[in-house]
Formats: sequence, C-alpha cells, structure tokens
Amino acid sequence: MRKLVSALTVAAGLTLLASPATAQPYPPSSDQGLTVSETTVTPGQEITVSGDGAEPGATVTITLTRSSTSLGTGQRAVAAGPALAGLVAATRPLAQSGVVLGRTTAADDGSFSTTVTIPSGTAAGIYTLSAISGGEVLGVVTLRVVAAAGGLPFTGTDVGPGLAIGAGLIIAGGLLLLAVRRRRRSSVAA
Repeated sequence: MRKLVSALTVAAGLTLLASPATAQPYPPSSDQGLTVSETTVTPGQEITVSGDGAEPGATVTITLTRSSTSLGTGQRAVAAGPALAGLVAATRPLAQSGVVLGRTTAADDGSFSTTVTIPSGTAAGIYTLSAISGGEVLGVVTLRVVAAAGGLPFTGTDVGPGLAIGAGLIIAGGLLLLAVRRRRRSSVAA
C-alpha cells in the first residue's frame, strides 16, 4: 500500500511540474524565410509578405504558383527557410510558371516587406508563394485560396427527405404494431 501511495504522490508531483503547452505564433514564420499576414485568402485580397535573407538593396520578387501538391498535408501552412526553399525549387521550379505579384527592395539588413494582391481570377486551391532574389529562392509559404462567398458557407446536407422517410417508417411501425395487437385480441377472444 505504501508503494502505491508513493507512486501516486510522485506521479502527481510530476504532473504539477510539467510545463504547459503553448500555441505556435501566428502568422507562421521561420528564422530566415517568409512570413505572410494570412495563409487562407480569397481572390482579390491583399496580404503582407515579409522576410529576410536578401542582399542589401536587392530586388525581391514575390510570385504565386499553383501547387500540384502542397508542402505537408495541405491542412497547414508551411514556411520554409532558404535550405528547404532551395530543395523545393530544385524539385519543382517556382519562378518558371509563377505569377509575379509584386517586387520590393531589401533593406540594409536584408529584410523586406510588401503588400501584394491575390489576382481576382485565381481559382480556389493550394498555391505556393515564393520570394526570389538574384535567382535564389529566399523562402516559400503555402497558401490556400478559397472562393469568395457572399454569406456563410453551406456545410451540411438537406435532411428533409431523411426525416420524412424516418417519420414514415415510425408511422408504418406503429400501424403494424396496432394490427398485430388487434389480431392477438381477436384470436384470444375467439
């Protein structure tokens, strides 16, 4: 019994000393990569793109490319630094088929920031936003473009036919039960 109480005391103490979980910072960022103000956007929306790693005074080009697959699962936005961005660019060249959203000049410390607009004709899907300077990919971020909606999205289904069928089956079951009871009463009385 003593061992059990001691084990429970130690477990409770360790539980109290455990560090709390903390949330990831938003917007997602990396040490030397790209940061965007929004990762889920609509066509025509403006977003702020910022990052670092460029040569001082260099021109940084921001491009948007439709992804055949997203980085990761597609459920989360992924920010990558220059090393991973170079790997992604080697396997799927970003600058060749991307739409240029804007250009900006890097500051003296190599950082940059600009506001770009997602083109109004952009179809819904997963896109890669990249920052390129001097032929080098400075960083990439995966964006999800969703269709602009006038109101709340319809995420359910029409339950009317199912309710009508269910109600009809309940009524049919009730009538069948009444018929069986009448038959039993008439056979018992006879």
